[in-house]
Amino acid sequence: RRARAGGPPALPRLQAMKEYLPFFVVGITAGSVYGLAAVGLVLTYKTSGIFNFAHGAQAALAAYLMFEFHERMGMPWPVAMLLSLLLAGVAAGLLLERVAYGLASVGPAARVAATVGLLVAIQGALVVAFGSASLAMRISLPTHIVELPGVTVSMDQTIVTVFVLVAVTALYLFFNRTRLGLSMQAVVDDPALVGLQAISPIRVRRLAWLIGSSFASLSGMLLAPTLGLDAFLLTLLVFYAYGAAAVGTFSSLPITYLGGLAIGVAAALLTKSLN
Repeated sequence: RRARAGGPPALPRLQAMKEYLPFFVVGITAGSVYGLAAVGLVLTYKTSGIFNFAHGAQAALAAYLMFEFHERMGMPWPVAMLLSLLLAGVAAGLLLERVAYGLASVGPAARVAATVGLLVAIQGALVVAFGSASLAMRISLPTHIVELPGVTVSMDQTIVTVFVLVAVTALYLFFNRTRLGLSMQAVVDDPALVGLQAISPIRVRRLAWLIGSSFASLSGMLLAPTLGLDAFLLTLLVFYAYGAAAVGTFSSLPITYLGGLAIGVAAALLTKSLN
């Protein structure tokens, strides 16, 4: 009797769980990208002391550059993606490292004003060049469906999630297996160590900005096919990244990545609950 009495209520609960599974998958994919952006944000903040409010604008810039190269100029998407990464990630990272170095001696208000001003400048330039209307960006990755127990997952979601996991894992191994990585990790854990003679401050900061800017650029290019090309919407990535960085207390990169996953899943499940 107890088994029969307890059986029927379990069926609606099981059905409800199945309804939430697709949103969970979407949240994992988006959260992976948020985590990637957040890891880059923490790197630049801990090594330079500057919170880059233009982090999301860099993501938008990379996405629009890829759109220009791939959609309008007809370049193969891997080439367009690599070129966009070199411009919005590597070149911009080197430039921002020099800007950060120049801002090191000014007050917090000036630092905030500088990065916010850069955010507004990038947003404005993108709106002038591409217009304010959202643009559709074709998904270049395979989109066929993979059947899993209780849920279907598209191949592009799987590729994005795995790619981000590999990138974050590679960064973790770099930090723990190489001499420069160990030096960088020491600086991330304790920024005061950047002044030690055994560590080149310029080299550490430069590499941190290169990685941080590249992660921001990759995040924008990975999100754009889902969100669409919208300079204002993609710039909001910095707020998701800020939330994930806060979960990791702006120090732990693995926890920061997990924080991004948690925010992505929570946002997706909340969307389902509100519908």
